Amino acid sequence: GKTMAELAMEARVGSSYFTRILRLSFLAPEVVKAILRDRHPMELTAKRLAKEIRLPIAWEKQRALLGTV
Repeated sequence: GKTMAELAMEARVGSSYFTRILRLSFLAPEVVKAILRDRHPMELTAKRLAKEIRLPIAWEKQRALLGTV
């Protein structure tokens, strides 16, 4: 029952950063596996995932966007 701003404050981070990191929990399972197995494109970095990419909800679109098809 807490707001994103409250959760961010508890984590001692900004609400924008908290939201960007939270979005990563919705990564397609295949994308997560590719990252964990080090089979992802070199340009797919944590910084890029957190800052530069607006992830689509649909997993097939995520895979295509991130190059892990």
